[in-house]
Amino acid sequence: MAQADKSESAVGYVGRLIDEGPWGAYQKAALVIAAMAVILDGFDNQILSLAIPALIKEWGVTRDDFKWVLVTGFAGMALGTALFGMIGDKKGRRPTLIGCVSLFAAATLAIAFVDGVPPLYILRFLGGLGLGGAMPNATALLAEVAPLRRRSIGVTAGIVGIPLGGTIAGFVAAELLPQYGWTSLFLVGGVLPIAIAIIMAIALPESPRFLARRPHRSKQLARTLQRMGRDVDADDPVFQKVEEEKIQKVSLGTLFASGYRRDTVGLWGAMFFTLTSVYGVVNWLPAILGEAGYAPGMTSTGLLVFNLGGVVAALSAAFCFSIFGSRKTLLVMAAGAVAASIGLGMTPLDPAADKTRLLVLLTLQGGFLNGVQTMMYALGAFVYATDVRAAGVGWAVGIGRLGAIVSPLIGAALLKALGFSGFFQGIALTMALSFISIAIISRHVKKAGA
Repeated sequence: MAQADKSESAVGYVGRLIDEGPWGAYQKAALVIAAMAVILDGFDNQILSLAIPALIKEWGVTRDDFKWVLVTGFAGMALGTALFGMIGDKKGRRPTLIGCVSLFAAATLAIAFVDGVPPLYILRFLGGLGLGGAMPNATALLAEVAPLRRRSIGVTAGIVGIPLGGTIAGFVAAELLPQYGWTSLFLVGGVLPIAIAIIMAIALPESPRFLARRPHRSKQLARTLQRMGRDVDADDPVFQKVEEEKIQKVSLGTLFASGYRRDTVGLWGAMFFTLTSVYGVVNWLPAILGEAGYAPGMTSTGLLVFNLGGVVAALSAAFCFSIFGSRKTLLVMAAGAVAASIGLGMTPLDPAADKTRLLVLLTLQGGFLNGVQTMMYALGAFVYATDVRAAGVGWAVGIGRLGAIVSPLIGAALLKALGFSGFFQGIALTMALSFISIAIISRHVKKAGA
């Protein structure tokens, strides 16, 4: 039976048991279930964009009628990230995650039964709340059930889940839209999360580290650890030794103190401009292709290859960090995003012409854009010291969410004023600004052995 040091708190004891113990089937199953929530986040977050071309035709509306719907969805995500992140810290990862998945499932399913734009404002806002809250709780749970030597797997699962979900959405849309119409996307997007929420309610454990701070749940903690293959006794006195978490109050001024000012400015700029670019493409690409006369299958395929490039790039970027360091990796990817965007702006949209060039450029652009986006989270965690890390990364993500919120408006304005070519030249400009922001950052992950 595992023994605790006499001076060891419940949190320290449980953390050591998980970090030094086996990586068993129960933990792997928990990782898969939690990762499903992240994948569903990426899936549900993109199906409205995929449905917009069909909705424009069926409802007799314009592309501009959807820009504020998209904005309210991203605003809901920003609020949901902050609100449900705090609720998860207080009430637990598991119930909060199940609630968030159920919320965006219900809101998405309801869209299948609407007949006009106005109801979308409320439903996308509610869906955004759930989507925004699912991500921080899922990724926290992914990290907290894995031993230290396997924690990178949990983090990677969280990073890759968003573009992977978008990729799956593209595959599903390409199959369903031509035959069954736009309502089929929201039916699938609502039913799948409901099924996953039921699986979570049955099989997903609570974070042992969360339970370790609640002495009245010591028996549940012991059962969870036993299922993870740890030999513990529910009556062990260590489970009653709760250590109060001491959180240093970090002001916004701390992040702009002399030691962090340059890095904070760079991180905020990179997160804002990159998320503006990513969601600008995700929001409007299907509508652009639809208005150009491409068939519904092609509009879905365009977003599919964009996300598929992101999955490959997210995995590759993590590998490149260790070989080249974060500065070279991120700068090359940002420059690649600029070049791919310029190339797209110079590509004629002709449904009768060969589509290879268009699809290759969309794949490259999606890879570079998503690669920068996903790895900025890892860089943010590296830049700040432990006592300011949560606040530093939280503010950077919040600034990035502002970029997501304004992206529908900027994209709509560019399309209206400059058309398809000008839209992608605008994306090239925002990624050039992201390149400059990354170059400003002084603290970067060094290559292995440096």
